Amino acid sequence: MRYVIGDIHGGSKTFLALLKQISLKHDDTLYLLGDYVDRGADSKGVLDTILRLLSNGFDVRPVRGNHDDMMLRTFTGEHDEYSEFWLESWSKVVLKSFGVDKIQDVPARYTTFLKELPFSRCDDQFVFVHAGLDMSRNDPIHQSGCEYTLWRRTGYVDLAKLGGRRLITGHTIHNLEQIRSSLTTIHIRLDNGAFTNLQPRHGNLLALNLEAMELFIQPWLDGYAVY
Repeated sequence: MRYVIGDIHGGSKTFLALLKQISLKHDDTLYLLGDYVDRGADSKGVLDTILRLLSNGFDVRPVRGNHDDMMLRTFTGEHDEYSEFWLESWSKVVLKSFGVDKIQDVPARYTTFLKELPFSRCDDQFVFVHAGLDMSRNDPIHQSGCEYTLWRRTGYVDLAKLGGRRLITGHTIHNLEQIRSSLTTIHIRLDNGAFTNLQPRHGNLLALNLEAMELFIQPWLDGYAVY
């Protein structure tokens, strides 16, 4: 089976509960749409779960989200127009989850993981990207810059330019009705704003079984989140 999970945002308990729901097996493939850190209280716990799955031989294929990129750029000092706000907005909660006071004290295995995250992935049926693709390009999958893959919301999707593949994104929060409606379109959206905890239309971490097009819904279990 192939599964894809939307924006996790530091919700380690929620993430673990959703993994239990889908009963992930070693011969399954799990795509992750980015934003593993920030907002929720346990960014380290989310990264630990992903790294543990990988070390245990599970086929997990994560892509980079804008929040992961901001954290990484703060570590490397290669700031862009967005990442300089990370220290002001989200860093305290993230660093607390690691038990450190400075980004430089985050263990190298985590920053190495963030550095190695690709901006997109694809298989024979789907393209997986955090935010969107630049459909003005002849080859949006390979020619979209990080401004698009991490931040921009894709409007029109050119199926031909994607080689007949459907696009799956997180990043932009949609309610459950909108997400369910997207499952039959060429652009599937999977961010329900899990950290918002605004039940019942929002506040869930979602997984999608790509064979059955079955949606798994896990309400937020990680308490107060930093917006």
